[in-house]
Amino acid sequence: MADLVLGVAKSLVQGTLTKAQSAIEEESRLRQSTQRDLVFIAGEFQMMQSFLSVTTEEHVRNNIVSTWVTQVRDLAYDVEDCIEFVVHLDTKSDWWLRSIKCCNCMAPALSLDEANADIEQLKARVHDVSQRNIRYLIGDFVPKPITEMNQPGATGPSSSMLAKTRDTAWMQRDVEELTNLITKKGNGLEVISVWVTGGDSVATSITRKAFDDPNVWGNFTCRAWVKLLHPFNLHDLIRSLLDQFYANFREVQQEAIVGISLVQEFMQQVNNQTYLIVLEDVSTMVEWEAIRKYLPDRGNGSRIVVSTQQFEIASFCTRLPYFQRFSADQSFCFFFKEGLQSDGGKNKATDRGILIDHSPLMGRIPEIDELPKYPALARVNALHVMSVWGVAGAGKSALVRNLYHKKVHMLQNNEFDKHGWVDVSYPFNLRVFCLSLLLQFHSHSPKANEAIYCSTRGIRDPIEECHNLLKDHRCLVVIDNLKSTEEWNLIQAALVSRRSQSIIIVITNEASLALHCADRKELVFNVKGLEIGAAIDLFKKEVSKNNFFPVDDIANDKELRQLISKCGGLPKVIVAIADSLAEVYNWAERTRVLNDQFITNLETGQEFSCLQSLFGWIHSYFRSCPDFLKPCIFYLSIFPKSQVIRRRRLVMRWVTEGYSKDKPNYTAEENGEELFSKIIELSMIQPPEQAIITNMRMIRFQVSAFFHEYIISRPKEENVTFALEVFALAGCCRQTTGRTGRHLVIEESWDRDRIVFESIDFSRLRSFTVFGKWESFFISPSMKVLRVLDLENASGVTDEDLKKIVNLLHRLKYLSLRGCSEIRHLPSTLGHLRQLQILDVRNTSIVTFPASFTKLEKLQYIRGGTTTLADLTSPHKRVGVELHAGIEKLTALHTIGVINVDIPRGKAILSELRKLTQLRKLGVFGVNKNNSNQFCSAISDHAHLESLSVWINKNSQNCLDGISSDTPPLKNLQSLKLFGLVNKLPVWIYLLRKIKKLVLEITTPAEHDMAVLGGLQELCVLRLCVKPIQAGKLNFLVKTVEGVEVLSYEKVKVLEIACSSPLHVTFGSLAMRSLEQLTVHCCSELTLPFDEIRNLTKLREVRLIGSQDDALKKQLDEQLKLHPNKPALKLG
Repeated sequence: MADLVLGVAKSLVQGTLTKAQSAIEEESRLRQSTQRDLVFIAGEFQMMQSFLSVTTEEHVRNNIVSTWVTQVRDLAYDVEDCIEFVVHLDTKSDWWLRSIKCCNCMAPALSLDEANADIEQLKARVHDVSQRNIRYLIGDFVPKPITEMNQPGATGPSSSMLAKTRDTAWMQRDVEELTNLITKKGNGLEVISVWVTGGDSVATSITRKAFDDPNVWGNFTCRAWVKLLHPFNLHDLIRSLLDQFYANFREVQQEAIVGISLVQEFMQQVNNQTYLIVLEDVSTMVEWEAIRKYLPDRGNGSRIVVSTQQFEIASFCTRLPYFQRFSADQSFCFFFKEGLQSDGGKNKATDRGILIDHSPLMGRIPEIDELPKYPALARVNALHVMSVWGVAGAGKSALVRNLYHKKVHMLQNNEFDKHGWVDVSYPFNLRVFCLSLLLQFHSHSPKANEAIYCSTRGIRDPIEECHNLLKDHRCLVVIDNLKSTEEWNLIQAALVSRRSQSIIIVITNEASLALHCADRKELVFNVKGLEIGAAIDLFKKEVSKNNFFPVDDIANDKELRQLISKCGGLPKVIVAIADSLAEVYNWAERTRVLNDQFITNLETGQEFSCLQSLFGWIHSYFRSCPDFLKPCIFYLSIFPKSQVIRRRRLVMRWVTEGYSKDKPNYTAEENGEELFSKIIELSMIQPPEQAIITNMRMIRFQVSAFFHEYIISRPKEENVTFALEVFALAGCCRQTTGRTGRHLVIEESWDRDRIVFESIDFSRLRSFTVFGKWESFFISPSMKVLRVLDLENASGVTDEDLKKIVNLLHRLKYLSLRGCSEIRHLPSTLGHLRQLQILDVRNTSIVTFPASFTKLEKLQYIRGGTTTLADLTSPHKRVGVELHAGIEKLTALHTIGVINVDIPRGKAILSELRKLTQLRKLGVFGVNKNNSNQFCSAISDHAHLESLSVWINKNSQNCLDGISSDTPPLKNLQSLKLFGLVNKLPVWIYLLRKIKKLVLEITTPAEHDMAVLGGLQELCVLRLCVKPIQAGKLNFLVKTVEGVEVLSYEKVKVLEIACSSPLHVTFGSLAMRSLEQLTVHCCSELTLPFDEIRNLTKLREVRLIGSQDDALKKQLDEQLKLHPNKPALKLG
């Protein structure tokens, strides 16, 4: 949390400094004294910014520094609010008020006077905060830059201390590695070998630390450590083992040994108890075989650790095939069986996936079928590197290991001569990496052991050896846990040869790294979390070992379903929780406890130690995350985890909150889209269930439930003020003075207690979001600095409420009333919201904007009207809103729609639209023969236009043909929606080279037009509303003049068809080979030939909506069952 507070503080100080400098430039609107104050404030913030730039997370852990950073952050917020108030004052009308004030001491204070007083007060606060830095010697807590520490004379103790710290960190990593190998749960006896390649003191110390670890004690009833003496005496060794077994039960030991032989007593213990035995300094095979005979495998998860300096013994004890891992300093190497690597048996919640048992991974059938196509694609194109990425815990390694097993252990088609799976260890060492890979290549061949042994002694170069093997053989190599491009660049330069038939699979958590490693972006495979149904199935499978658990009722148990949902579809987390519940009798109470403090329990619970690597990755990411991205991530906590959110809603809120700012070459909105893409790469947000992924921007998303829990858990677990200060009202709340902050969320479950609401301090509130029912008392005069009011889909908002909002909240930058259907009018005082940038009244009952809205010169985004289609058999409803003249003054507009131009002043509005040259998204309703020339002219100069929606009036066919073929928008459009077409598309459709999304409402599409659509190379989403007067045909098959079928609709992944009459749909054999989702809205008979559906080789889902024809449903279901992919049939 310290790093988040620091990051937000840095970002805020930078933003406040920028605003202060901008305000200084507007001196004509400021008093001279106010300007001087702002100069002083800007200078102080420059010094604060310089201080924060050398302050790290470690420094903020100090309470004094943390308090000061928090004060700087709060001060930055307040200064920013005050500056915005001053800059946006309308001082032109103050002169007459000032004259009244001179005559009447009771006259109200003027806005500029009030602002000046605030600036004076803030100046004093800035001075105080600066003085505290000196008074409390805060700078002394921040070390000097590294360059000063490296000056001559700074040698000796400091460098040796750094080396000691490094060595301690390496040793701790090796201890954790060995501890994990020992404690990984499984039913069989496993042998772990420690091959000592250098001095044995380090290996012995690490083994002893693992042996004495409290986490190990609880797993074994009997524990013993024996160093073999020479000459070897088996009887003495057994006595020593038995003495240690009974170390805490001396009386029992003496009594037990009387009357029975030593060996019998020892065998009785190892047959009936779980044991951990460390055998140090095993030097010959004879010694090992003599001991091994008395250590039976009773299937209870016992462990033997063998320490030896002989490579042959280490590899023989573990048995072939084995995995190995060198220590950080290369002084020893762990050998262990594949089952341990895969974390077999009971506890499968590890990075390595699950024990390979020939059964399919739960909920991963599509991925299991898809993944093998990637190495095949690489082979066909003579490429060598593919990558698999996904958030930690998503099951990447398990999925790849399933493929690895098929390719190697089942000797599938003899594709590869050699194979190796290497976990990248850190700090990275290329020689150690290559040694591990060589040992993997030869793990099935005892004859090669000596060669590898010699190479480790420096007789041969392991890097060159690996390079030659990859070049001369068909090798399959999996590189797991890669963390940076630097390591990959070293590996690639040393091992990857373009003249080979080897395939390398890189597994990583980062999307950018996966793209960097793969030879092509088509060779990057993303592993996502499980959907809720598959997650429940996996949970059932894991928890079924508890006979008291109601496995069949899990889906109906609210607490359990909530708990599984919080896992975010991460198999690692699901399995860990299922294993925990499977071992307790009072599982219901345990479930409630886990739900109450979900992340805290997983981070601190002893039984969830297997999740430490997951949390380690999350913590590491947030430590290294850029300061500008952290607030955007934690801003996601405003939205409930189950809420489906529009992308644009989030991005535009970022813009108005100041988290996404303008850059020299990018607008704030474009920068926000880039930030959104970065969060997608982290798998923190994901499309709603069943959504098909295209190369279009994600329209709607959900926050990953696991990451949502992690984000909201931070203020509860850290003793530092949460930087964004989000607080929510949910359920039944008690009155308290502790509720304060900058972002208020009212959830649907809250009981709307007025007393609780009015006890909240709103003086610093910047955003207010309501889910569910709105109450009139939700608006307070004390919300003076509120910027964002988001009431999207809230119920009960009335025109009177809106008047109150406009009259009280003059600093609003974002106002969303989308979906508030009871609102019919925007108040005439709307023009008072001079800072308003975003206005969204879509799907309300508003049909006309007041004339005053043209005063909103900072307005960037307007959404109005309703674009919801009516019944398919009826004509579409009026969808646009009417505007007044003067829209040309709103030069900051980049999004506007839907405007109704089918009114007397429609032509004038279209003429003004032509002057808004920054438009990127436009929606127009009511285009007809009378105004089509003005419309075509209006968009002709909009070179930035990316999205266009047009509603054409009846009997106005061909009215869009007036758009010139060299019009800039046609070259840049990515989304086009045309409603009201009859039987012909505009002649310029074929010019849409960048079009990705196309929505067409047309009576009967001509065959020529269908062929044109089939040739649009970038088209991904196609939605057709077809309204034939009688039974019609829809033919996606495209042929040449000679009648030969050709590839068409090559990139279309989503196809939606709406029809109101009987329709025969034809696909052919070469159309839509990439189609994944087919949705059909039909009111009558529909015919889909199965032979052609089968040709849609990537089809995953068919949705049938509106049909009451049971015969059609049955027919379609039978067809899909015969499809190779077995697509799911969804009825709605």
